Amino acid sequence: MFYKRICCVVFLIFLSHTVSAQELLFAVNEGVTYQDDGLPSERFKLLIKMLSKELKRPIKLHTISHYSDFEHELAIEHIDLAFIHPGNVGLIAAKSGNYFGLATAKDFTDYRARVMVKADSPLKSMADLRGKKIGVPSLESITTVMFTASLRELGIADPAKQFTPTRYQDAVPFMLDYGFVDAGVTGSGAVAKNWIAKGGRVIAETKPVPIKQFLMSRRFSAEEREKVQNLLLKLNETDDGKAALTGLHITGFVPWNTTVMDEASKRLGL
Repeated sequence: MFYKRICCVVFLIFLSHTVSAQELLFAVNEGVTYQDDGLPSERFKLLIKMLSKELKRPIKLHTISHYSDFEHELAIEHIDLAFIHPGNVGLIAAKSGNYFGLATAKDFTDYRARVMVKADSPLKSMADLRGKKIGVPSLESITTVMFTASLRELGIADPAKQFTPTRYQDAVPFMLDYGFVDAGVTGSGAVAKNWIAKGGRVIAETKPVPIKQFLMSRRFSAEEREKVQNLLLKLNETDDGKAALTGLHITGFVPWNTTVMDEASKRLGL
């Protein structure tokens, strides 16, 4: 009997060590409508090293191109940590209770969809878009999701019937220039600024939604979540942290604001 007890204790210790060393999955999506530079495996390398040290577990990077795939993997709780561009997908995961929102990129808390038209266009407001051809980024883009929600608030039942989608936001002005659409939508401040500099107009914009969110599975303890959140919020205070942020193309994180996020979820119809 004593021998069996000893074997049981040894097995439990072995099992505990095995679980603690289990590899964590860190899923990343940085947007489908912008062309990116550099391999994610290199750009996220330093952050993963810091997270791994904090959680005392090895971490594997998992890049997911399609938002629908990301949403599915979050729904089945296949992911442990997530840094995700499309705010709607992150909000759905947080609302489900399967994930906790820890932080948001502070450079992207005021992300808006902007409506562009040519200088001589008769369109003057969002309400004037009813029945018009509209160039938008990918249909699953957070920019298009936000814009669609705004049109529905105006009583337009099926806005997608008016859309001409394109993969990259940089292509939306091209559709306007050559008359393929009556209006174009972008979430890029740079694209909108360039459009105005060329003589075009921005006639409307949506209410903001914070994007580029960092989520963590409910499987982690409150103590572990707090450790990771503190790490993220203090990255811009150290040289290594600043280098990690450079890889993410952001300047820092701000805490998850539950009030703001709940309001955004309601507005987007999530």
